Amino acid sequence: MKTTLRFLNKIIDFSGYICIAALLLMILNVFIDVFVRYAVFGLLQYFHWVTAIDWYNEHLSWLGGIGMQELEWHFFSLMFLMGLGYTLRENGHVRVDVLYDNFSRRKQAWINITGGLIFALPFCALIVYYGSGFFYESFTSMENKGDPGSLPRLWPVKLIIPVAFSFLVLSIITVILSEIMVLKEGDTEDNEKEKTKNNVEGDAA
Repeated sequence: MKTTLRFLNKIIDFSGYICIAALLLMILNVFIDVFVRYAVFGLLQYFHWVTAIDWYNEHLSWLGGIGMQELEWHFFSLMFLMGLGYTLRENGHVRVDVLYDNFSRRKQAWINITGGLIFALPFCALIVYYGSGFFYESFTSMENKGDPGSLPRLWPVKLIIPVAFSFLVLSIITVILSEIMVLKEGDTEDNEKEKTKNNVEGDAA
């Protein structure tokens, strides 16, 4: 089981690296978008460089345009959705529960296992299933927004949905296996304490 957990953790770590890359790309995209629109193109308009403006509109209109703005929320979607599984594995999601923190570690493990099996896994499986169909329809129809300067295809951002929730499924499995190990280690500790107690009582007799 520990080998399986190590393997799953490496996969989930990869989703964390994707989040970092998406964040950096989003920051770079916003910087380029703002710089080109307000610095480069603004200067061209200020000095009335008509030839340069025409060249920009013909060859570089996608820089600082609608496409760059759409990329911002594409990268944000990638960062947010791919971070779901990693955050779950790190127990970083907010828990609105006044009872959970007061339970013993063993009871918490049972709650996590039950919640993962009954609620989280079926829900994520549905998202992966319907999200795959959502992506497939977009891919086969070559869906696009149709706005001038917008990104040519929408399927890449829709692909993020089934991929991200697949990583989340792996994270849920990782959490369940980890909690099972907590229960097993708890049983081992209880047995060791019982043996120690019996040995002490035997020596005292």
